Amino acid sequence: YFGRSVGIGGTIIVVGAYEEDTVASGAGQAYIFDLSGNQLGIITASDGAGNDYFGYSVDVSSTKIVIGAYADDDNGPSSGSAYIYNHDGTGEVKITASDGAASDYFGRSVGVGSDKIVVGAYGGDDNGSSSGAAYLFDISGKELGKFTASDGAADDYFGYSVSIESNQVLIGASSD
Repeated sequence: YFGRSVGIGGTIIVVGAYEEDTVASGAGQAYIFDLSGNQLGIITASDGAGNDYFGYSVDVSSTKIVIGAYADDDNGPSSGSAYIYNHDGTGEVKITASDGAASDYFGRSVGVGSDKIVVGAYGGDDNGSSSGAAYLFDISGKELGKFTASDGAADDYFGYSVSIESNQVLIGASSD
């Protein structure tokens, strides 16, 4: 599944391959390229495990790469996580939701701007089962806040897609 997710920022391109089996079946990887298509590196989560799906979502800013692993199990099965890297694939910082729980799918979608990161968790249950949520982080990985829909209801999947630019966050709810 090389190419399931792609991002471009500054002078690099990142391509996710969430089913890559180098570490374990379905652990996932992401590949870094320059704008001419020359491969510069491969990113693998330092704690990658089978069926984490690292690389299902990626985004790139002018200085950082963010990669989602929505099926990671740190806060319960498929609670999810995301990782922040420098453009050269170094400086890994892992982020999870402070209130993460099983089947939240945190990291199903990620977005990075110049100094903030947004991560979707469409399986969150604050407004009913799978009503969804999204989380805001600073570029160093500190959680700044949580978004839920004011009219959220079960199965809305708020956070299924996210984007961030300047001081604006956009969050999709695919089943509202």
